[in-house]
Amino acid sequence: MKGLSMGEWSLIARYLKQEASEGDLYQLHLLIDRKPALRETLEILGREIKAADNGTESFDADRALHKLDERLKKEKLI
Repeated sequence: MKGLSMGEWSLIARYLKQEASEGDLYQLHLLIDRKPALRETLEILGREIKAADNGTESFDADRALHKLDERLKKEKLI
């Protein structure tokens, strides 16, 4: 998952915040096609957001993206 651009990170953030437009969703689909490992990461983050929506914990999208970035770097994917 090397080389994600700022625009791609922004797209991921909009998706996680459920603010993605139809065009964004199309672009995200293309990104996942190019970087399949992203699908699992988005699923994990989606579960964390759902848990936060249920009041079990607060969700910080910026913190989650930072954790994702650190994980991808640790795994040498970016």
